[in-house]
Amino acid sequence: MIRGCLVTGELECDGCQRTMEHGEQYLVIEDDRKKTRLCVQCALKKGYAKYVKEKGEKFLTFFQ
Repeated sequence: MIRGCLVTGELECDGCQRTMEHGEQYLVIEDDRKKTRLCVQCALKKGYAKYVKEKGEKFLTFFQ
């Protein structure tokens, strides 16, 4: 299961080990009791996120 979330406090990215700050978007991937948290940059690099343009606006989505 994948979920798009917002950081509430400080959280470390499992991809690049960067500390994400309050209010930042991130992705959670859950597989068999293991949670992987990825910042936007890592999610984009791994193909889990993309920018889409809809009704003249560009926004980030984690859901394909």
